[in-house]
Amino acid sequence: MKINERAVSEAIGFILILGIVISGIGLVTLYGYPVLVKEQSNTDVKNMERAMIVIQNDMKSLCFKNVPYKETALQVSGGTLAVIGAGDGYPASIEVLVDGTSVGSFSPGALVYRSDRGTEVITLENGAVMTRQEDAKGSAMLAEPRWFYDNSTKTFVIYVMNITTDEPMAKSGMATVRMSLEKTNTTVPAPPDDSFDVTVMYPEEADNSVAWENYLTGSSLKMSGSDGTYTRSDVKKLVIKEYNIKIHGI
Repeated sequence: MKINERAVSEAIGFILILGIVISGIGLVTLYGYPVLVKEQSNTDVKNMERAMIVIQNDMKSLCFKNVPYKETALQVSGGTLAVIGAGDGYPASIEVLVDGTSVGSFSPGALVYRSDRGTEVITLENGAVMTRQEDAKGSAMLAEPRWFYDNSTKTFVIYVMNITTDEPMAKSGMATVRMSLEKTNTTVPAPPDDSFDVTVMYPEEADNSVAWENYLTGSSLKMSGSDGTYTRSDVKKLVIKEYNIKIHGI
């Protein structure tokens, strides 16, 4: 039996194949590309989380190991790293009170990374690395500061790391954080005759207030309170160690 092929056209086959290819490209663009962008953003944020913890460890070396100067090279991808010095309008501050009397008020400054592809914000503030979402109330602590309370001697030690700089800085791409320890100060307030209460005040409206509340009221310090005011009772000795770390450039 002879088949009639007069209705067969190469153009129809080409159009069908082209339509399938274009549909495939459209589906990849519609569903696949946003996923790739999100994965790249997540990778950039994870890399910056690790980089901030490295910088935190370098600051600890300056403060606790008598290292005079540190340099940290890092890749700032998918966002911007900014340095905000103490007193340059950074909204977070820490005030310490003994039985209701202020014994110190500190504005620590911060290193802040903001993602360009997402809403993630990573902050290195007062020796703590924290993460949050832009314009959101919640925050979480990725690496804790070095505060501690000794139950046997009832000694409460507070470390304050002030970041200072000659001018605000911001950088994307390759960056080298250069910093040095400028000065230290130790304050031991004269205690009352008996044990006393130590209160730490951190602004409730600050971006990372939830992370600090969870840390201060957590298992290591066991402070009580909320809404920016946290108290540790039964303290016999309070030590406040303040370190001024200068960022020379990034």
